[in-house]
Amino acid sequence: MADIRGALGQVLGPAYRVEREVRPVGDCRMFVALDQATGAELLVKVLPTSLSLGVDESRFATNLLALGDRLTHPGLVVPRGGGRAGSFVYHTRPFVQGTTLRAWLARQGELPLRRVVEILHQILSALAHAHAASIAHGDLKPEHILLADGQVLIADTGIFSTVERSLVASVRGKAYGAIVEALCTTEYLAPERRNGTAGVGPRDDMFAVGVTLHEMLTGRPPVEGAASPAEIRSVPPWLSELERRCRSPESASRWADASAALANGSWPSGAGGAGGGSDAQ
Repeated sequence: MADIRGALGQVLGPAYRVEREVRPVGDCRMFVALDQATGAELLVKVLPTSLSLGVDESRFATNLLALGDRLTHPGLVVPRGGGRAGSFVYHTRPFVQGTTLRAWLARQGELPLRRVVEILHQILSALAHAHAASIAHGDLKPEHILLADGQVLIADTGIFSTVERSLVASVRGKAYGAIVEALCTTEYLAPERRNGTAGVGPRDDMFAVGVTLHEMLTGRPPVEGAASPAEIRSVPPWLSELERRCRSPESASRWADASAALANGSWPSGAGGAGGGSDAQ
């Protein structure tokens, strides 16, 4: 494989120095670069070669900047930009010191109910902002939910659709499946996206919320025939209904968007905050 780190160093330098590689997400490799003027850290996420070859890097960079301008909620990690390093296309965002929900679940299994509600409330609040701006996440999963400094942050909102809109003309319209394979995790995709009958949208995000909620309540993703969270532990009826409705196989039966789910929750006063951990981007 080509030297990705060296190629990134050439295109990011001299303003940034590539410091280290961190845990990948799916087929995407990730690096941390240091702003040599300010000391701030930048996360650089590199798309796999199979996908990079079909992306127009100039259009991708422009689309990323436009996406960032529309995402202003403090719970969303805003993209900084992107480009090409050799045969690889990359995008950047601020590096967040903390842990991911995926790492936390791997260490602890099911979470305390109060923590589940706090995290869920912040996820829905951030998604509601994106949905109001007509932006769906498209790839929501615990790897993209960051827990740091008492906050819950969502990364990569809108990246899936931005990649799709940035494809070169020769592959546009026939590469949807390749993007899903390269970026997404099947368990968090709604049925209509798995079978290719529908694209990215808020109702698809709500399915991913339901799967994530089930995982926080039980310590594992749902599988067909498995017990519901309410059969495993004590769960308030409103939370059980939110999980059930989000995971409906029928798109029309889910909450229309995150705002609708928020409006139907029984949130305790002061819901918010989630503990951080070690750097686990």
